Amino acid sequence: MLKYIRTTWLHAILVILAIFLDGGLAQQFSGVLFKMPMSASPYLSILAILMPILSGTDSQIGNRWLYGTAVLGGVLFDTFYVGIIGIATVGFPLVVWVAGVIQRYFQTSMSWSMLTWFLSMCIFLIYDYFAFGLINLANMNLFGFIVFHLFPTIVLNLIFFIVLYTPFTYLYQMTKQPDISSYNTDQRDFNSGIPLRTRSRNY
Repeated sequence: MLKYIRTTWLHAILVILAIFLDGGLAQQFSGVLFKMPMSASPYLSILAILMPILSGTDSQIGNRWLYGTAVLGGVLFDTFYVGIIGIATVGFPLVVWVAGVIQRYFQTSMSWSMLTWFLSMCIFLIYDYFAFGLINLANMNLFGFIVFHLFPTIVLNLIFFIVLYTPFTYLYQMTKQPDISSYNTDQRDFNSGIPLRTRSRNY
């Protein structure tokens, strides 16, 4: 059944669901995730946005849809959770670009994809810290940010990555469409059966 679902729509649906799950998890487990001075933010949305790159199916989606979904996800994230349009709206496409550049040098496997995700996640969190600092909404020094926010957030989302990478990859691979450009459509292939002259004699 999954083969009848386009990868582009699967990606958009997963990104939107992940954004709402981020908010639900943060609210439901706020007493654990945001126990001062520690704060660990769930970012299932970033994992979902990066999955086409991490699973090697980004060519099925194309850059326009990949970045468009990232921008849309960023607008939704900013609207529901940040309150200022621009932080995630810029940050999500930025992390897509970073992951795309990094993944070019690695094979498509869970271990290499984990490294790509880790570096991309760190860059996004650092960008997020400085972006909030520019608009005077970050009141934590850099050392405190690394120890009390970046590290716990990476650990939390690493658990999400380990649990969800395989099922997400399965979904993307199952909706992957065959590459018809690689098919051999040489004229000899069409006439490789019974010769036309022989077939005409049978009638």
